[in-house]
Amino acid sequence: MARQRTWWPWVVGAAGVVVLVTVVALVVGAGAQAAATSLSVVISAVAGLLSWSWHRSRPAAPAIRAELDQAAEALAAMVRRQWTEEAAAQGLLDPHPLAVRWRSGQAEAGDHVRMVGRTLSGRSDDIHAFATAFRALPRRRLVVLGEPGAGKTALAILLVRELLRAPEPGEPVPVLLDLASWNPRREPLAQWTARRIHEDYPALRDHDTYGREAARKLVAEGRVLPVLDGLDELPADLRPGALAAVNHAIALHDPLVLTSRRAEYHRLVEETDVITAAAVVVAQPVEAADVVDYLRSAVPPRRAAAWQPVLDELTERPRGALAQALSVPLNVWLARTVYSSPGTDPADLTRRKDAEALRHHLLDALVPAVFTARPAAADPSLPDVRRTAAARWHPDDAHTALVFLATHVQRQRTDGIAWWDLHRALRPDPAGPLSGPVAGAMIGLGAGCMAGDYFHWALSPLPRLVCFLAVTLATAAGAGVVIRLAHAGGDPEGPGRPGRERGEGPRLAGEVLRRVGIGCAVVLALAVVMGAVVEYWAEAVERADTDIEVIVPPYTGLKAGAAWALFMVVPALGTLCATALRRRVRPRRHPTGDLGAQVPRILLYVVLFWLGAQAAGALLYLPLRQVTGEAPTRIAFLAPAEDLAFVTRRAAFRACVLLLIAGVLAGLRLTGGSSRPTRLDFRAPVRVFAAMLPACLGRGLLFGLGLGIALAFVAPWGPLVTWSTRLVASGGFGAFLGILFGLGLAVLRWARVPADLEQETPQSTLRGERTAAVALLVFALVPPLAKWFIAFQGHFAGSAVQPVDAVGRWLETLEANAAMGLAAGLLAVSGTAYFAYREAGLRLAAARRLPSRPLAFLEDARLLSVLRRVGPVYHFCHAEFQDRIVSGAGAAGGAPQRA
Repeated sequence: MARQRTWWPWVVGAAGVVVLVTVVALVVGAGAQAAATSLSVVISAVAGLLSWSWHRSRPAAPAIRAELDQAAEALAAMVRRQWTEEAAAQGLLDPHPLAVRWRSGQAEAGDHVRMVGRTLSGRSDDIHAFATAFRALPRRRLVVLGEPGAGKTALAILLVRELLRAPEPGEPVPVLLDLASWNPRREPLAQWTARRIHEDYPALRDHDTYGREAARKLVAEGRVLPVLDGLDELPADLRPGALAAVNHAIALHDPLVLTSRRAEYHRLVEETDVITAAAVVVAQPVEAADVVDYLRSAVPPRRAAAWQPVLDELTERPRGALAQALSVPLNVWLARTVYSSPGTDPADLTRRKDAEALRHHLLDALVPAVFTARPAAADPSLPDVRRTAAARWHPDDAHTALVFLATHVQRQRTDGIAWWDLHRALRPDPAGPLSGPVAGAMIGLGAGCMAGDYFHWALSPLPRLVCFLAVTLATAAGAGVVIRLAHAGGDPEGPGRPGRERGEGPRLAGEVLRRVGIGCAVVLALAVVMGAVVEYWAEAVERADTDIEVIVPPYTGLKAGAAWALFMVVPALGTLCATALRRRVRPRRHPTGDLGAQVPRILLYVVLFWLGAQAAGALLYLPLRQVTGEAPTRIAFLAPAEDLAFVTRRAAFRACVLLLIAGVLAGLRLTGGSSRPTRLDFRAPVRVFAAMLPACLGRGLLFGLGLGIALAFVAPWGPLVTWSTRLVASGGFGAFLGILFGLGLAVLRWARVPADLEQETPQSTLRGERTAAVALLVFALVPPLAKWFIAFQGHFAGSAVQPVDAVGRWLETLEANAAMGLAAGLLAVSGTAYFAYREAGLRLAAARRLPSRPLAFLEDARLLSVLRRVGPVYHFCHAEFQDRIVSGAGAAGGAPQRA
């Protein structure tokens, strides 16, 4: 089929060229010097637009056979390493797999034997023979059934490892995927499989090595063997559609492995159909003799005597309660884990006469057994990561955290625990432990941005820098403190929120008085600093040689400090109102990075930035306009309405510039591109960056130019500024910012292409998001500083060309541009998944639901075989344990009996 080019990028590019030509015409009308200055910029912009249009209209080149072969080899290597590590972490290979027998279930839940070709049976401890029998199936389709805890997932893991240990030529790559996240009504199986592979194995996104859409093409060409775990984990109303979708998918691509609970699958095939031409195996209860043989090998020699009563009970009563309980592989693993400590007595198992009660006891005792809270090391020279992980958390805290995680997964209806989704358990909080300080920092940076330009009038560079830092830091610290103190706190919809208790009223009154006292002490101390800065500044202006004579009345610094302290009431009242509104209105949740979530945050932070700029402008300008000769207690100004309008216009203009930068950042979506976070790797081929650069520059230019022209209509310009000056100055400034941010977009997209074959982990995604957050801060800071450098070296301020003079007088000093860049960077960072994770961790830790660094706890729980890891997401190792702990029955006090 011929490849077709899309036409819309050329339309967009042509429209951009027309806009640029219009700007050139306006510049020429302003003067020949401006036209000559802007000619090179316009030529570069047109070239970028045309390059972007050509790149976007160019169809993707199909992957060649050699690239798909390399992609298949890379995928096989990553899958083999992933599930080898996971099998070791779950103890499946220590010392060897438990002997679970699998009989043929063809007659009860399978297709006709003549369609399958043969029946299948085997043992988990002889996985090589089982894999050989699977390969002998003509269509290599298998359904694995069993009761809860029967070892279905363990068999799938072992089978995947064995198939990849010595693959046959041309054999598809087995990829184990959890089915819980699949919605067959919205996504076909092949598309979902390709998407999951694309997300979990990001090395395949290296287009330069494997071609475009390598995961999708591997699935489309039948080079992937889907191993789908947990059909029963889908909602009941989705299962019939899922079974039909599976049959439709395997009609095109033969191989498949599917696991499910036995009862749920039987009900499903009675209502719909079986998996076409698939062999069916059913887990058999583990024989008591096999359990004895396994425990003799798995129990350390020094613990053999303690386990001997259990072995004797199994041998003498192979149909007793203990044998019935340990006929389930999950219970065998639980018993071995719970009674592995030297201080426990396994003989306690023989004293329980009911198999179901014994199973509940083992599930309840798992958490206190693995989280010991007592560091111990048999040999200090040999570090034991599992022992360290067990001693790092108290059993009660671990139990509380696991209850919260299990409840969170159940409420969110997700298939696992993703660190970037933990914030969904909480309501958005603009005054949270990180959002509150960031809001205060926005107020402080707004004050610093305004103060930096004012101090330029009368202060030399070093005093100007010191006073700028004093105003910025004092305002940011004061606003941050009052916001956090005024915050009512609490997460009303979170689990485990205690109810009102008797005597809560007096305690609440005491807490309010304590917070008010702390706030007054901090604000008054910082007000002294602000008063001293204003006094020093006013005296410097009074001494300066200016055209306007300024006489500063006495006690100006004292009055300014008192006014600044009163200003701190504004963010406190705003926080109280926001908290009250948050408790009454259920906010609509948006995914992290979604535009619907960015717009309210951008507007809020721009308003806070304006608030700080307005306060600083009033404190620094109005003292110079006081009426002299009045009593010290009386404050009067020469023209208060005009002076306040002047200050407000300057503050609003700076807020509009920040809004322009934030709009460009949001439009380019520098952190977007995947539903899951990815790490950054700056070792990717440079030619990939060169291929992305034209399109990113063109996109940035379009956004910057469009928003810059919008700034000409929105910003509060002076009454003497003509429309041609407004359009040329704001359009050129926006285009300049757009090109620089487009360059940053190209760098981030280039760095997201992994250069090595590494399966994604939660830790790597967190590091990647942290690097992306730092990169965003840097990329937001560079354009304002570059603008200042160009304007300073080019002597834009005072130019005879009005647009050039206007741009030069915007944020005239280095300090003002640095404050603007930092504000834009904080605004961008606050929308990242890394920021949301850190704040969610602090809020959940304050509520005593999770540690402050949840990912460390999740990884330790994985090392202790409570959780397992699938790509960058954690899952509970056993659904039975998850259900038990959610029900509230698995109390942390269910510890095993001590010897």
